[in-house]
Amino acid sequence: MSAPGAQARPIVLFGAGGQLGRALAPRLGAFGPVVALDREGANLDRPDRLRPIVRELDPWLVVNAAAYTAVDAAEDDEGTCMRVNAEAPAVLAEEAARVGAPIIQFSTNYVFDGELDRPYREDDEPRPLNVYGRSKLLGERAVGINPAHLILRLAAVYAPAGRSFVRRILDLSREREELRVVEDQLVAPTPASAVADATVGIVGGLVDGTRDFRAGVYHLTCAGSTSWYGFAERILALDPHRGEQRAQRVVPVTSKEFITPASRPLNGLLDCGRATRELGVTLPDWETELERVLADRAT
Repeated sequence: MSAPGAQARPIVLFGAGGQLGRALAPRLGAFGPVVALDREGANLDRPDRLRPIVRELDPWLVVNAAAYTAVDAAEDDEGTCMRVNAEAPAVLAEEAARVGAPIIQFSTNYVFDGELDRPYREDDEPRPLNVYGRSKLLGERAVGINPAHLILRLAAVYAPAGRSFVRRILDLSREREELRVVEDQLVAPTPASAVADATVGIVGGLVDGTRDFRAGVYHLTCAGSTSWYGFAERILALDPHRGEQRAQRVVPVTSKEFITPASRPLNGLLDCGRATRELGVTLPDWETELERVLADRAT
């Protein structure tokens, strides 16, 4: 992968209005012009309409941060979920290959069933438990049509604003005296900003030639682990505006007690060793990152 130098070919970012897209857009500008497309500019629910966009813009890199992420809603809206998460990435990868551009696609730990007793590696067999996970797995396989592809599997991504677990817990803590949160699902919470920084580091290493391009799947999450219950407790403890909280307690519950339309893996942890070895990126501990994100939110 190499940047186009003085040429005007841009990076095209899809999903610029989402948590990850908002973090990526300004950072990708370090490599030249960026065309950041939100849903109004490029609706992935209409995959065929993406072809002329890529052909006209003629990018040197395509980054797809767009996704249908409403995990429970996807159980009753499989068509939309599949178009956005599987069919659209296939079109983007094909068109990126047509113009000679690599593609970076983001995926999820939900491609696994969570039954292993260790963090999942890239070569472990995917067995998604829900429609969302199946759609993301199909999207992974689809982008393989472009030989120059990077798939970064993420987990428990959040941002201080927008639709995220952190925002939800903070809002509920102002509304309720008791929060009930699942304690038997393990995750490594990872802020969108950390993913964006790592992505830019990967692109930078490829652009300046310090690292060879190695297509494939890589796991990318913060270090450490916790449960959603543990995550919620730390959010409330680190909340810079704790005085506004009404919540008196966080009650741990099991997945069987907290029934949702979509099943979720109990073990959502990913082994990120390959990304460290081959891409040169390692994310910090999840608690350190959470403290930083909430501190930044307070300023």
